[in-house]
Amino acid sequence: MSDTVSAAAIATSRDEKIRERAYEIWESEGRTGNPEDHWFRAQQELDDQGQERSDATVEDAPPAAAAEASSAATGEVPDQRLAE
Repeated sequence: MSDTVSAAAIATSRDEKIRERAYEIWESEGRTGNPEDHWFRAQQELDDQGQERSDATVEDAPPAAAAEASSAATGEVPDQRLAE
């Protein structure tokens, strides 16, 4: 049940970010244009930002943090020697 609630909360948060950015696009275009175009552009921008952030995090992470993130993703227990 908590997974469902978490997924719903994440979707709501994402939709709210898209809605806010679509509104900004609409305003920047003189409050004209197709709302669906604004929504899709905002959605694409958000997806692009998420990908950039994800790539930068992996590349810029120190070795210990990278090992912890990897183990968290796979469910494995990290080797404590890596953290020292």
